[in-house]
Amino acid sequence: MFYVQNMVDRNVLISSSSPPRRNSLLSLTAIVLLLCLANMLYLSKWTSAGSREQLLTSRQLYDNNNATGEYNYNDSQQQPLSCQRYCPRRINKIFFTDVAKGLSDRKVILNDLSQLAGFLCAELIIPPPKELLSVDHNFGMPVSEELEWYDFINLTFIQDGSMAVKSSQIVQDGITISSWSDVPAFELSSPKYKDWLHVISKDGKLKNDFEVIQKFSFEQADNAKIGFVWEIHSNWYQSDIWLEKLPILDTENMESTTVHNYRSEMRPYLETYFGNHPKIKQEKRVGCVYTNINTFPSHLATMQKRLVKRIERHSLNNTIFGLLHLRRGDAINDCDTSVKRMRQYFACSLNMTETLGRNITMLLTTDENNVNYRKSVMDLINEYAHVSILDADMIVRIVVKEAANNGIISKAMENNYYIFEVESILRDWRFQLFKFHLVRRRSTCKDCIPLFRNLQVVV
Repeated sequence: MFYVQNMVDRNVLISSSSPPRRNSLLSLTAIVLLLCLANMLYLSKWTSAGSREQLLTSRQLYDNNNATGEYNYNDSQQQPLSCQRYCPRRINKIFFTDVAKGLSDRKVILNDLSQLAGFLCAELIIPPPKELLSVDHNFGMPVSEELEWYDFINLTFIQDGSMAVKSSQIVQDGITISSWSDVPAFELSSPKYKDWLHVISKDGKLKNDFEVIQKFSFEQADNAKIGFVWEIHSNWYQSDIWLEKLPILDTENMESTTVHNYRSEMRPYLETYFGNHPKIKQEKRVGCVYTNINTFPSHLATMQKRLVKRIERHSLNNTIFGLLHLRRGDAINDCDTSVKRMRQYFACSLNMTETLGRNITMLLTTDENNVNYRKSVMDLINEYAHVSILDADMIVRIVVKEAANNGIISKAMENNYYIFEVESILRDWRFQLFKFHLVRRRSTCKDCIPLFRNLQVVV
């Protein structure tokens, strides 16, 4: 459950210059004030000072929708795109499972699968984060079984605002999942699923199965009661579906009242396809988008605001903020980030910055857990009187822990994946607080970043 401190006193005073008279009409001003008051009462809870006001999160939104069987909220400012296929219902199901990996990898797959689901009038069902997020990125521990994917990425269809990813922990009506790793994973034993199309894709063989599913989907009537279940098991990035664009539906030999609705431009935009074909120019990267662009959960955005305020509180006034990101782990042999090399790197990058007349504050982020290494790198900054350094990883952990202990976020959120997401604002090069980025990793490993030249325009 996510809460935010109620910082606003909503006391409203309504005064009148003359005493009320029986059967008299209210003045226009009084009516407006009363309407404003009613609106405030409707939108907020009357609470005493210091209490907390509950916000609608993606989890509550999903639970509300699931309970009523209707989608009663659209979180998007977007309108349905002209390229989109219209889906009167989503009875079809796409299931995906894989070995456990990192969150960034999962997000790419979830987004691609959600685009496919939008195009095929389906909902996406996948195992919970506990099953698909690797313990390697969470200090050897699985995340809480309470977590769902909408705690990390809020994927909703543009058409109606419904959640693209079905909660894996909600019991499916008539569908038995004995084990997420079983092939097949679904047992369609209920009479409800009699005659349903059940396609199982494994070993990266998706192209032919997609063509079967696509044909079936466009032959479905708007009020169809028979759908499909498409199981996709592993090897997403090695699939044969990425060798070329999605196959165009052959409508010539199809007899259906819905086939005429098909247009090739309905085919979804799939990030993995363009990742496998980097030579395709940006203007040639086309495809229809079925989910909302803003997938960042509101509670994460609020936590990021708390993080930024904490950083500013621990820093000098009028300082110049910047990022120091050191990728160790799998990149330790590709980019030298040893303490000896970092001393040389700082000597070059910070050269002459003392003449700028401003304090510089670095925010350290790194995947290195060795306390001695982190301390040694931070101690190097002691050689520069005008430069400060903060351990951003430690600060964000403290901010998240405090929020969990105070009931602002669920204690289930207190894991390294959630911390990574909160901290993502510091890695975003569009983040306006940062005026420079000192990054050493496999893809960015320059010998020196001359900050004096770069920061002259700032001061």
